[in-house]
Amino acid sequence: MGRQPRQRPISCHLCRVRKLRCSRQFPCSNCTSRGVVCQHEGVAVAAPTGSGSQAQVKSPALKDASTLELLARLERLESLVAAQGSEKDGDSVKGAEKPIQQAHTPALASRPVPPRLQRLTADALELERSCSDQKLMDSLISDPIIFRTCPIRLAPTQPSHAFQNGHPASMTGPVDAVKCIWLPRRDEMRIILQKYIADISLFYHIIHVPTVQSLVEDIYAGLEANVRVDVGGILLLLSICASTTYAWSAPDDIRCLFSDYSEANGQSTFWTKQALDVVDHAQRTAHASLECIQGLIILFFVFCNHESVSYRARSVFMSAIAMATELSLHRLDDPRGSPMPTLLRMSESRKEIGRRVWWFMVATDWTLAQFNCPQEGFYLIHQNQMAVNKPRNANDEDIMEGVEIVDRPATEATCISYFVQRIRLAEVCRALVDRTPLGKPVSESEVYKNVLDADAKLNQFISDAPDFLSLDCSHLDELPVTDPRRSPFITAQRYMLNLLLHRQLCKIHLPYLAQGTVDPAYAYSRDVCLRSARVIFELDHQLQGECLPFFSSRLRLAMVLRSLFLASTALVLNACLKGDAEDNGEGEDDVAGAWKILHEAQGQFPPAARLLELSIQILKKYKIKHRALDLLQQQLSGISNYGESFPMTPDSTNQDLRMGTMQQNMGTEPDNVLMDQHWQMLEGKMDLNTIDWDKLFWGIDAPFI
Repeated sequence: MGRQPRQRPISCHLCRVRKLRCSRQFPCSNCTSRGVVCQHEGVAVAAPTGSGSQAQVKSPALKDASTLELLARLERLESLVAAQGSEKDGDSVKGAEKPIQQAHTPALASRPVPPRLQRLTADALELERSCSDQKLMDSLISDPIIFRTCPIRLAPTQPSHAFQNGHPASMTGPVDAVKCIWLPRRDEMRIILQKYIADISLFYHIIHVPTVQSLVEDIYAGLEANVRVDVGGILLLLSICASTTYAWSAPDDIRCLFSDYSEANGQSTFWTKQALDVVDHAQRTAHASLECIQGLIILFFVFCNHESVSYRARSVFMSAIAMATELSLHRLDDPRGSPMPTLLRMSESRKEIGRRVWWFMVATDWTLAQFNCPQEGFYLIHQNQMAVNKPRNANDEDIMEGVEIVDRPATEATCISYFVQRIRLAEVCRALVDRTPLGKPVSESEVYKNVLDADAKLNQFISDAPDFLSLDCSHLDELPVTDPRRSPFITAQRYMLNLLLHRQLCKIHLPYLAQGTVDPAYAYSRDVCLRSARVIFELDHQLQGECLPFFSSRLRLAMVLRSLFLASTALVLNACLKGDAEDNGEGEDDVAGAWKILHEAQGQFPPAARLLELSIQILKKYKIKHRALDLLQQQLSGISNYGESFPMTPDSTNQDLRMGTMQQNMGTEPDNVLMDQHWQMLEGKMDLNTIDWDKLFWGIDAPFI
């Protein structure tokens, strides 16, 4: 009797290996419950063409075309999310059943994915994303808000609420009061914007001037027509008002908006409060827009000028970052694309403004991480978690709809030349922060090595800067007056960039200035610190000779004034370190000149009085006789009332009273006698050991503006 051919197995491969009862309805129940592909050989399927090929048999009940298509789609989706492959026959273990291990990564596709399955997967992912996309109900947590205009000088006296349906405030019973936000008139807002563009935006040029000018006209047209206007645009205009009125100076009085610059300065806090009310409304209504982010950034610097890098300032800045990520600005140039509809609808010119906004926040975040504030050693934005090209070196008039934006070389002066260099400087700061992780013990030698490395990087930055931003560029005077490199815009940017660089050099070497007088190993730090301090004051003298409008309001910027104070601190410390026998007049004029600038700034920046007071007291404590004191007496006819200042010392609450008493007698005694009384009053009256130096020098560490 001949040998009968071996019958093909009718159970699937898994059931045979695991010795399970196969349902023989493929895919079988065992494979389906385990999430694996059911491999089987059925009698109804033709023999395989190769040794490794396996054919699938279809049950008669599954021969319907639509059912077969659903089965194929199901198997395909299972193969994308489940572990692939089954155990080899040689690795199978007879006996008790073991759980099947699933791979952590899906296997490569064995065949191209049909377009219909691709669409199905995309729809499924979109449904998954929609689960986390929440929209708050405005009626639950937000109140209505209205916007009105009035003459700018009357704005602070206007009521903060308006009554609906014409109800007078004197009516008894419940009335509906609506929050009212006031704006200047259209012609006044144009003047405010002109001042902002000319004297302020050159340091943080995050706006597109033609777009903002059109925004002003659109908002006021909407207000006149009594239609709804963009909340983000309102916030941007209010922030510009707060920043501009803060920087208003005596030369601006010719604009005839205020009685004098002091009235304008006094309005800055009012516009700041108005802007904060709009910020609160935007957060409650989940509003996010590019203009809203721009307004938050400008408001951040208003707070920095008023109160340094305070908690309120950092909160505003973090709100700007949160809103930017909500708009997916961190994925603006992601090659994989972004699913956000707002990003897909952005034109190329608007994306370029978005790059300016995003990179300005990145540069500010990285720079803050290097300064002595609660954010020291910590930054929010990581370079590997964003896909945004750096902004092009282009003027605003080069950015137009439908026109290709040309990226000019860095050697060509533009309205964002300072901005481009500020990004480079922030990258240096981030690299220095990354070198010293928090919590890692570092020896003193390693700390000083990092200081020298930072010094080298900053000097390399100075060498690589464009020549029109360098202090050593002597050929600028030979250029025609119409050359952009000689424009007031670039002159102010050159001043600010070099002020930041030499301030940072002075700061990192200041802890080693005293040690450098006795230890040759630190003599380099002493020389660099004093040289940078003198450069800071020389920059101020050069700017005064340029006769720029910015010069009059420079001391209103906290970063400028604190840079001058840091330089004066280094000069005063050097004067205290010298013995009486070494007094040769070196540096005495520098110290007296620094004090004179601080004295002049008292009217514009009240903390300058306290900085001057502390400098004089330190020198009087360690050097009873110093020519700088005599020089200051000759330069000043008297010390004016310090006025309102921050309580940095225990005795500061009574200092104003003592100053007022001294002022009453100034008309009857010689100036020298009064100055001597002032020195005697300071000497011994203030305990230097009780001064909150951490708080004082935190003010010095205001961010790069």
